[in-house]
Amino acid sequence: MTVPSNPLWLRYTPAPIRRRIEGRTNLHSIIHNTGWLLADKALRLGMGLFVGAWVARYLGPSQFGELSYVMAFVAFFQVISLLGLDGIAIRDIAREKKASPAILGTVLRLRLTTGFICWFAAVAGMAMFRPGDTHTLILTAIIAGSLIFQAADTIDLWFQSQTQSKRTVFSKTVSYIMASGLKVWLILAKAPLILFATVSLVELALSAIALMVAYRQFPAPFRWGWDIIWAKRLLHESWPYMLSGLTIIIYIRIDQIMLREMMGVRELGVFSAALPLSATWYFIPMMISQSISPTIARKKNIDPIGYNKSIIRLFSLMWWIMVPLSAGIALLSQPIVILLYGSAYKASAGVLAIHVFANIPVALGVAQGVLIINEQKKLLLLSRTSIGAITNILSNLFLIPKYGVLGAASATVISTFVSDILSNIVFAPDIFKKQMVSVFRKY
Repeated sequence: MTVPSNPLWLRYTPAPIRRRIEGRTNLHSIIHNTGWLLADKALRLGMGLFVGAWVARYLGPSQFGELSYVMAFVAFFQVISLLGLDGIAIRDIAREKKASPAILGTVLRLRLTTGFICWFAAVAGMAMFRPGDTHTLILTAIIAGSLIFQAADTIDLWFQSQTQSKRTVFSKTVSYIMASGLKVWLILAKAPLILFATVSLVELALSAIALMVAYRQFPAPFRWGWDIIWAKRLLHESWPYMLSGLTIIIYIRIDQIMLREMMGVRELGVFSAALPLSATWYFIPMMISQSISPTIARKKNIDPIGYNKSIIRLFSLMWWIMVPLSAGIALLSQPIVILLYGSAYKASAGVLAIHVFANIPVALGVAQGVLIINEQKKLLLLSRTSIGAITNILSNLFLIPKYGVLGAASATVISTFVSDILSNIVFAPDIFKKQMVSVFRKY
């Protein structure tokens, strides 16, 4: 898809901005792509908060906590099944277009195989972790089925590498709306918890089907194929990213596991209710980074000065968006929670007011991920995320017994700052300098 040199939306932008970006086709492509991603996420944000809050109200803190516990457990296996290949595949397709058929076909087969293995491992792991808990085991078997269907997201990698996210946004949005409609119907029908778990599997299945339909309408000009050489090359580079992704999940999700074991499902439900209101905003740095990463990848070899400036601008943009956003949500946390969840979740307001500030380091970490992939500093990523995971576990062990759900929220903020910012003082002083310099530079 080619974006015109002066697209229609440019006419409606403020004059000072229009003069700065007029005629810059690469930037137009990024903005166009980002716009589609933003529209998709905005819809998910609005519908997700409304429907998710309704589900939480209907289930109550205890059942909602049980569902959140299983989803947190499965999330560990979800990271493994993706193999850390997203950024690498997009980068290599952007750099080596002739190798695209081999890269895409290889990634798809690797993920399908790993998805089946991870489904079995998740079910077996829950059986060992909570022996005799048949209900939780069944929930795990259902929700973990999504690990197989998410292999279809390989199609999305192709469209992302071509800055054509419009192709997949529509497909995924349709499946999301259908799944949300099913949840509403289940609430009205007073359905049991197990059917709400089933909807999460149905959504991924619908998304996979929709992606395949989108690809058949807008296929790549080649046939995908398996290549053992590319498989070895991709896995050799991706394993640190997979492990770092696993450690990220540990310091994002381990608090839910620990809360369930140390405090109970009701407290976990109260904590989990605040997470969508806080973590939903992670889509902003991810969306921006996805749209700009192919352009930055191309600058790496042909324009080193422009490459470094682009990284600093990206860090700056994260600061200027996430700091005021986090502060605003923290100030309004109590009326937001009461309005959406009701008095049963009143304690979630305190969790939200603290947890939302994790958005700042997370955004900087996502931006840093673009640099790490392009400069292949995979061990740096693994080092900093490992430190973040260790910090979170230790913080939770100390803070949860004393402060309960507020302690768990504080542990998340502490560990993300350590992982995404402070660890760079030791492991990557140059990156830390870029992060600090970017605070005082407007994008």
